[in-house]
Amino acid sequence: MRAQARVGANADWFVPAGLVLTLCVVVAQVTTQLIDFGVYDLRIAALDSNKHTSVFGLASLVAQGAVAAAAALRAGTPPHRRAWTVLALLVAALLVVRIVFPFSTAPLLPFVAVVFIVLWRLAIDEPRAPARAIRLGLGLLVFSFVVHVVGPHLMSALGYAGDTWEYQVKGILKHGGELAGWMTIATGIAAAALARLRRA
Repeated sequence: MRAQARVGANADWFVPAGLVLTLCVVVAQVTTQLIDFGVYDLRIAALDSNKHTSVFGLASLVAQGAVAAAAALRAGTPPHRRAWTVLALLVAALLVVRIVFPFSTAPLLPFVAVVFIVLWRLAIDEPRAPARAIRLGLGLLVFSFVVHVVGPHLMSALGYAGDTWEYQVKGILKHGGELAGWMTIATGIAAAALARLRRA
């Protein structure tokens, strides 16, 4: 009983704590990107979020892995255990592809759309706070994807090259939205899993 009480307490504060952590990480990402560009002329590759091997590029991969792990944890309790299991496998598979083929995003769009639809639907049956976090995270990922697709064409049309502040802002919005999206979704799913464990 005491263990269940601790789980319940964790579920109550998990979403706000996860959102605060997400905000801190994204602020750190934006700050280091601006410093790397404005002071060091992008010479510190580890701080350049436009590179997949940067600190925050790797953090985005870890956050996506956390989504897969959280979905697997959520699959441990009803309802929709099979759907959560499938979701965990899909997110993990997308993570592997993202690591192996970091620049091939267009062919993955149908699979990403499936993940979006399944996760949006699963969130309906979750407690309010976790469901809102999941949907907020999905919205951030959609925003990041739109910037990723439209941004380069817009920058080219306006004549902004990679060495301009405008281009860096585009990159910050894209990569910041992506990192924040995965972290927020992981927070929501983990909170939902803790809430289900409390009820079990």
